[in-house]
Amino acid sequence: MDELIRLFRRCRRFEEVLAAGYGDLSSSPERVLLYGKQVYIGAPGQGYVNLSVPELGQLLRIGVVDEPVVHPDLDAEDQLRPVLIDLTSMYLSVHRAIECKTVTLYVDDDFADGLVRGVAFALDDGTSLVVDPATVDGIALGDERDLWRIADNGDVRAVEIPI
Repeated sequence: MDELIRLFRRCRRFEEVLAAGYGDLSSSPERVLLYGKQVYIGAPGQGYVNLSVPELGQLLRIGVVDEPVVHPDLDAEDQLRPVLIDLTSMYLSVHRAIECKTVTLYVDDDFADGLVRGVAFALDDGTSLVVDPATVDGIALGDERDLWRIADNGDVRAVEIPI
């Protein structure tokens, strides 16, 4: 837990939300699609919270990186062009950096392996950013209205970390 606290305190300035994606070279015109296994939230020069799912399913792994990179799964396909999709305008302000005030981890017994059921970031503009890994398409982003999908699970408990 101490490592996660250090991670969130290092990467608490949010300027970008970037998601793994790919261009489908077999479509014309080329379509760019989300690849629901990885999202980065952070700021250039400050570091990024790396949110990834080890496999599509229920759990989220949290780490930190200096710079986002495209997901390695996407490099193996000839008909795919790996990209990072900028979702900043959908979840943050494009006019100013947002500070994270509190992080709430939703954990169960799998937390011992460093995996969580979801995470909610309370932001200094009064909004929140909720990250839910348990959707059919992988990681879903939302706000406090989407928290029920994570928090209402009977075996999940919330751990709040003030930043």
